[in-house]
Amino acid sequence: MAARQTRSGMTAFAAVLAFAGWAVRASGDFMVRSIVLPAALALVALCGPAGAESAVSEAAQTMVGAWELSNVDRDRRCALTFSVDPAPGGFKLEIDPGCPTAFPTLGNVVAWNFGPKDTLQLMDAKGGAIFAFTEVESGMFESERGTEGLLFLQTQAAVKVETRTTEQIVGDWNLLREFEKPLCRLTLSNKPADAAGGSESYQLIVRPGCDKAIAAFNPVTWRLDRDQLILTGRNGTWRFSESDATVWERVPLSVDPLLLVRQ
Repeated sequence: MAARQTRSGMTAFAAVLAFAGWAVRASGDFMVRSIVLPAALALVALCGPAGAESAVSEAAQTMVGAWELSNVDRDRRCALTFSVDPAPGGFKLEIDPGCPTAFPTLGNVVAWNFGPKDTLQLMDAKGGAIFAFTEVESGMFESERGTEGLLFLQTQAAVKVETRTTEQIVGDWNLLREFEKPLCRLTLSNKPADAAGGSESYQLIVRPGCDKAIAAFNPVTWRLDRDQLILTGRNGTWRFSESDATVWERVPLSVDPLLLVRQ
């Protein structure tokens, strides 16, 4: 994006100087030279920065709107709103008041801008980059690993994928590794885990013959959390992200993913 800005300014500069050179060569008259060259330089002064500014604005406009910052497990999330209003060191960034609780370093961020190699940077008041992100796909950025770990920045529109309902998830599922036989068979019921019905979690039934690792985790309840399915067991929680309507993959992703597949 920054490269597009530089190329735009250089193109305008070269075009105007080329015209000036042609005019001078076409006429050997001193008066022509004395008029054309200053006029060309004045035109460069006017057009060059304007072209660069236009390029920056075009690139920045793609960022305008609501975004979500999250960690790999998405158990820490934060709402950000990007704008192209000027701010010290770049453009204005609105940060949800609760964000510094999830990501303490965000408390130092006051603006955003583009950095070297088109990186997206979240800046502090002194112009230093607190976070640097690289675009991995349209509407999705990935951070460099820092004190907050690996982070993702994606548009709110991308986050708001189709929300699954409890009725769509209830049924029999297999836990397995890719290309391997099932490790365990589970039944996700629609019976509330809380007898009073005040919980959003539901009972989970583990069928006999499960792998030792699954048995040690001992899942007992399940629930939906926005676009993730969560199994809660004796030793914490496992989060799964939907790959398609019948396959959910445990996050964070790995080279040997644990899959939850509908029977």
